[in-house]
Amino acid sequence: MRLRVKDFTTKVGSGVTPRGGAETYLEQGIPLFRSQNVYDNGFLMDDIAYISEEVDESMSSTRVKPGDVLLNITGASIGRCFYTSDSFERGNVNQHVCIIRPKKNITSPSFLHYCIISNEGQEQINLSQTGANREGLSVEDIKGFSFDIPTLSVQQKIVDYLDEKTSAIDTQVKLLEKKKDAYTRLKKAMINRAVTRGLDEHVKLKDSGVEWIGMIPEHWKIYRFKDVYNKSNVGESIDKEYCTDNEANYLFYTAGIIPIHTDFEEFPQWKYTNKNDLLLARNGTPYVYLPILNSVYSDHIIRVDIKKGFCREYVRFCLQQAISTEVIDSVSIPTWSISVWNKQLMSFPPLSEQQSIAAYLDEKCAKIDAAIANIDKQTDALKRLKRSLINEVISGKRMIE
Repeated sequence: MRLRVKDFTTKVGSGVTPRGGAETYLEQGIPLFRSQNVYDNGFLMDDIAYISEEVDESMSSTRVKPGDVLLNITGASIGRCFYTSDSFERGNVNQHVCIIRPKKNITSPSFLHYCIISNEGQEQINLSQTGANREGLSVEDIKGFSFDIPTLSVQQKIVDYLDEKTSAIDTQVKLLEKKKDAYTRLKKAMINRAVTRGLDEHVKLKDSGVEWIGMIPEHWKIYRFKDVYNKSNVGESIDKEYCTDNEANYLFYTAGIIPIHTDFEEFPQWKYTNKNDLLLARNGTPYVYLPILNSVYSDHIIRVDIKKGFCREYVRFCLQQAISTEVIDSVSIPTWSISVWNKQLMSFPPLSEQQSIAAYLDEKCAKIDAAIANIDKQTDALKRLKRSLINEVISGKRMIE
């Protein structure tokens, strides 16, 4: 039977931000569910906010109850949802999360959850998004969503089947994610050892005087990053209308490398990369790029040209290790000015040894990166399989016993 959400629910409504905003949040109290806490496979409680009894009382109309389906209705996470269990005790929601309370004699919360995260549910969400500057769903939109609702016994069979199958897939995904994390840590440790100890296991060591570097070979020296390049400059603001799918030329942007199609000579204000350059991200993750020769770079990028006597590839490995170890954990949304990059301390062997280390790391990192890429492919395939399974069962294309 095809029913609209408003036909099988007793409540559809979003919460509000507590008066005073984040200043009212506590380290313990009554959980306040925000969009970052709601995922399709459960609630992420790591950064849950808490509110007091008084604040909860002022928000009494948006209290969460057992069996409620919580749906994200704004922003990039729109459409994510999960449901509270029968043993759920207390909670509330802010304005970015909608409570959908199904009538339990018609629809189970677990079945409704699968309906919403299926292609059919997500398509209805996509068609209903509003707002010129931000995606959003209204309560009336949600009330108008419709789904084929079978009997409760059939719903339970579907939920039991999907729970079993998707749980098995989720277990495989978690194992792959652990494997990827192990490879990532191995790569970081390998780079760290190579740029602080070199490749000779029997070399005599001395104290570098730099905490993250520790002991280094006796013949190595410590340099600040500002001492290994000649000059720096920031790229120009570039109109993204020129960013199209073309392999001839490349734009370096904080978000990555974007193929562009245009004649660079038409834009003399754009700056070009040379063979000894490194490109540094100015915001976001402090990433170090090895540019493609004669590519251009945006105003989100700093270009430096490495001095003779220093291997550009080695500098990249060393600087990436230094900046990630020293800074990234202490700043949440950083802006990476050249002064931040300049103060990073790094250890350097003679040029020939730098080149040998860089070649070694290129080879080893390529193998690890290939393994990680393969894991990502397997993970993506499993996630597609999970979504396909949910879609086929919810739509009736796959029959279950």
